[in-house]
Amino acid sequence: MNNPTEGLLVARELRCADLMPGCDFVAQGKDDSEVMRKAAEHAKSVHRMAAISMEVERKARAAIRDAGS
Repeated sequence: MNNPTEGLLVARELRCADLMPGCDFVAQGKDDSEVMRKAAEHAKSVHRMAAISMEVERKARAAIRDAGS
């Protein structure tokens, strides 16, 4: 197996640095909903966001892409 993620159910990802420069967290999941759930948990615990605004959610969803791209 040449690809370390081969066989894993990781289809989509969101790089936090696309929204918060300097943060190296990457939320990965099988679909956008799973990625958003992980990203929201990260935003609350690391970036101290008590709630995710609609604007931030919209930007985050737009930044989700296929894993490895």
